Amino acid sequence: MRNRLFLLLCPLLLIAQLLGAQNSYTITDFGAVSDGTTLNTSAIQQAIDAAAEAGGGTIIIPPGTWLSGTIFLKSNTTLEVAAGATLLGSSRIEDYTAMTWGHNKDRQPYHLIVAQGQHNVSIKGKGTIDGNGEQFWKPYEKDNAGNMIVPRWIMARDKKVSPLIELTGSQNIYVRDVTIKTGGGWNLHIHDCDLVKIQGVNIINNLYSPNSDGIDITGSSDVMISDCYIKTCDDAICLKTTPDSRSCHRITITNCVLETLCVGLKLGCNESFKDITDVTMSNCVVNNSSRAVGLYVREGAVYERININNIVANTNAPLIFNRPIQFMVEKRNPESKVGGIRDVTISNFTATTEGRILLTAADGAFLENITLRDITLRYPMIEDPRPMVEGSGSSQFPKIDRHPEAMGALAAVVAENVQGLFLENFRVFWPATEATPEAWAHPERIENGSLRIHRPDYSKARQAEFSVLWGKNLQGGQIKAPLAEPSDTEQKKYILQNSDIQILD
Repeated sequence: MRNRLFLLLCPLLLIAQLLGAQNSYTITDFGAVSDGTTLNTSAIQQAIDAAAEAGGGTIIIPPGTWLSGTIFLKSNTTLEVAAGATLLGSSRIEDYTAMTWGHNKDRQPYHLIVAQGQHNVSIKGKGTIDGNGEQFWKPYEKDNAGNMIVPRWIMARDKKVSPLIELTGSQNIYVRDVTIKTGGGWNLHIHDCDLVKIQGVNIINNLYSPNSDGIDITGSSDVMISDCYIKTCDDAICLKTTPDSRSCHRITITNCVLETLCVGLKLGCNESFKDITDVTMSNCVVNNSSRAVGLYVREGAVYERININNIVANTNAPLIFNRPIQFMVEKRNPESKVGGIRDVTISNFTATTEGRILLTAADGAFLENITLRDITLRYPMIEDPRPMVEGSGSSQFPKIDRHPEAMGALAAVVAENVQGLFLENFRVFWPATEATPEAWAHPERIENGSLRIHRPDYSKARQAEFSVLWGKNLQGGQIKAPLAEPSDTEQKKYILQNSDIQILD
């Protein structure tokens, strides 16, 4: 009986193997050469086209270094970058196919991998997709010994490959396990797509590289990001909406480790033209980030139903105005629409920081029903923001002429124009020693936006003394923080102006 079963199974296994072989397309069979200098764009594209014409299949990039320009993924195909393989972007902009879009300096027409209007597309494997981005950057600013001077952002050339991977107008997308490194600008961009899974991806870039966002989700819905490691200069994971995109809905991000000099988990900023709803972010570590969580509306969008929980962070970045959490609703320019943020809960959030939680809305905008629950801040030092407020030029920091008091307010939480702020079980631990810890005493700190260099005085850990909360025009809501105290006995615990928020300590 066992022998008869074996004889029956053998033909089936052979058929399965043959079908698998027929559905796999190794790029060497189409003339690709792995010397790192031969341009393989045509060979890789031929393999992709052959798979698509056969109804689908897997395009295998085997171990080796394979130089390429723009390749276009097709429906029902999988690009598999095998362990030991590197798909290396060409250093010549002429080797990239210019697309019809390019709404700003970051979303340019040039990409290494494109999927446009496709479905059932996957990128997977244990190999590396290397954008060769340094070829599109201006030379590093170096000292006499030839070492890169930090903190200094690297500037990009006018034309660069950004985003490195552009997936647009497509459905059922899966990106898994690959390492993406050294994009010339943005690394992985999901634009107007539906049903996207990004899992186990590593994105690694120079910490001072120009506008090198990790993952950007623009105008897409039903997106799931999990188990990723991202180390880059600009925003690690950012949700956006642009004039040429749809709105953004049903996004979940979990189990990620992020390091960035900008924002770890972010919604919007200038790219906030349309609504973003139904978002969860959970179980993430954000390391050395200027801001762990940032929600920004500057072009009239409404963000609502946002839950963020189980976040561990520190803001030990060589920048000024670092802040563990920030919500900001402003108008980008007089022609911009006014928007708002409502129904947001951040809970189980623990951060080591020198800065403040900032919650601000411009006149006519709204911040509504904002809950900060089970928040712990630990201060190795306290930054005094006042000497640096005048002349600040970041688009992600409120303007002093619109919020003259809030920008220099000395408190762990600074909130202005919030309807329904609920601060529950908030705890804060002030510097334990008189000296600033060496790890936090960056000799120079740079300002995001203006690039101004500051050289703070670290002679004492407390550059200023903080209250627990400074609030102006806080209508409704509750504060229940019996365990939180100001940094010294001379400070009031709460400083409130024109507010009727209820205190339940």
